[in-house]
Amino acid sequence: MVMMGSVYPDLSRRSYNIATINGTPIHINEFRKAVQADKAQIFGYFHDRYNAQQSASFWSTSYGGEIPLELLKKQALEDCVRMKVQQMIAKEQGVMKDISYEGFLRSLNIENDRRQKAVNDHKVIFGPVQYTENAYFENMMSNAILAVTKNLEKNGWKPDEQQSKQFYEANKSLLYQASASIKVKQISFSFLDSNRNIHEQLKAEAKKEMEAISNDISSGMSFEQAAREMGQKVQVTEQQYQMDNDIHVSRSPVIQAARNLQPGEVGGVIEENGSFYIIKCLENNKPGSTYLPFDLVKDRVVNDYMDSRYKDYVQKRVSEAQIVLNEEKYRNFEM
Repeated sequence: MVMMGSVYPDLSRRSYNIATINGTPIHINEFRKAVQADKAQIFGYFHDRYNAQQSASFWSTSYGGEIPLELLKKQALEDCVRMKVQQMIAKEQGVMKDISYEGFLRSLNIENDRRQKAVNDHKVIFGPVQYTENAYFENMMSNAILAVTKNLEKNGWKPDEQQSKQFYEANKSLLYQASASIKVKQISFSFLDSNRNIHEQLKAEAKKEMEAISNDISSGMSFEQAAREMGQKVQVTEQQYQMDNDIHVSRSPVIQAARNLQPGEVGGVIEENGSFYIIKCLENNKPGSTYLPFDLVKDRVVNDYMDSRYKDYVQKRVSEAQIVLNEEKYRNFEM
């Protein structure tokens, strides 16, 4: 969980705020939304660790000295603080003008009125006719964070080539692993007629010839020599198969056979989509065994660097924040 800065009690008992951060309010409704968003995570934690079950008394029961509601409130407060810090940064950058909860509701109502008027005037709108609070907030924050990082990028945060390469090397095992792939050389013999229908006689002849050449390879003939022996009856190609699409892999007998081969090994005769195949494995790259080349992902590296630096900056601001807690509202909060 996020470690926040100093927390002080709030002597005001009439506030609609659960807390303030550096004097900026966190409205009780913002806190309620965070509680709702975190409920499943907290329940999952207690279910996995203590085998706790959902019940009327679940949130107030102590499990190993931990009470679900107290942990939920703590997590929700931390999430609210982080969110408000991000809004404060956005305001400093000129991206957001009003970061109060009341201002958010006004903005939501204005946007929904605009959308409804556009619909009434038979104009095209993108997205929903009416935003819910949660959907509008998520959209607003996503756009704000993107705008802030773009501003910071223009103001000296963009990494140079050396910084990008350093970030790539430090994070390539986590962010830039190449997906599993298999490279094969394959001999294929089609048994489709000119109308792309199966020709049964040609299929029987093709199978017989491919099985014969497969036996020759098993007896010591090289794959390349076998392909030359077949001449123009067959096609010889190289293929790179990506293994990250489970549906595609499951539907391809050739790919399924290829993934069980080691480099240099040759498979038997395989039927797929109107052709017979014999394949030779050239490369079998397991997940995590190779990395995407830096030059291929350099733009992505810059974006990831900026995201990482922004998150570090938010964390620094959170750790330095002074949070004044409305202890009465926090203590008495119920589900």
